[in-house]
Amino acid sequence: MTTPPTGFLEEADLHAFVDGILDPDQRRRVEEHLAQHPEDAALVESWQRQNAAIRAVYEPILREIPAPSLRSAAAQVAAPSGTIESGATHWGRPGVLPRVRRREDILAQQRRQAIFASVLAVLSVAAVTALATFIFAGRGEHRPITAASAPQGYVARAGLTYATYVSDQHPVEIDASRLEELSSWLKARVGFYKVPDLSQQGMRLIGGRVAPGVAAPAGFLIYERPDGGRVGLYFERSVATISQQASKSGSGMTAIEWRTADFAFVLIGPLSLDLMQVAAEKAAAQIISASQP
Repeated sequence: MTTPPTGFLEEADLHAFVDGILDPDQRRRVEEHLAQHPEDAALVESWQRQNAAIRAVYEPILREIPAPSLRSAAAQVAAPSGTIESGATHWGRPGVLPRVRRREDILAQQRRQAIFASVLAVLSVAAVTALATFIFAGRGEHRPITAASAPQGYVARAGLTYATYVSDQHPVEIDASRLEELSSWLKARVGFYKVPDLSQQGMRLIGGRVAPGVAAPAGFLIYERPDGGRVGLYFERSVATISQQASKSGSGMTAIEWRTADFAFVLIGPLSLDLMQVAAEKAAAQIISASQP
């Protein structure tokens, strides 16, 4: 068995010095002892290096918030009685004191808990990834949008788009002065390029924008009347290929829906049903003419 340090100091004093738990007078006495005993000084320095290396490894784990189950398990670990424990691991001479072995047991328990928490985290991430893959894989399937699968009707989405953009300070993304650019942009983004001319119905084109649709982007054109009233033409892809028309009026707004050329169209605005019907028929005629070869 290795002989303890000479003089008035014991190995426990050296451990306390490494842990930084001595008062100023005790620390000064240990420093004087180490200055006179190079072997003890080298031993203390090796403990300090080892403690620094362990802290560098485990401090990121200590900053993590453990799961409630791990906190409960940690609370059940009883602290050894009659000894001073610190956050360091002591590496000493052969014949280490029993309290050092007890400290190693506690650290081993903490390491097992940290490993268990890491495994749980990895499994949680794997589960979330698998769920996301399943969801997005399902979205990747190209299935036709039906009335049962669409979250809203075309009129409802047109009304939401109208309420969102029509009174905005910048309601359109491309204005009517760049009509050719607007048509090309709508064709590339939405798949439809014909911009109906409703000037004979007293509706001047302001411009257009792209809006959210169900399975693809939708288009939205905004027209303005001389009195400042604005009318919107909403359109997005539809599975219906035959022409059909429906009208709805309420809350001061009128909406007329029809479908042609694989698109659903909704003309919506604060006008009477008669005026909106005439404008819708004019727009539909121009759209059908443009879609014919």
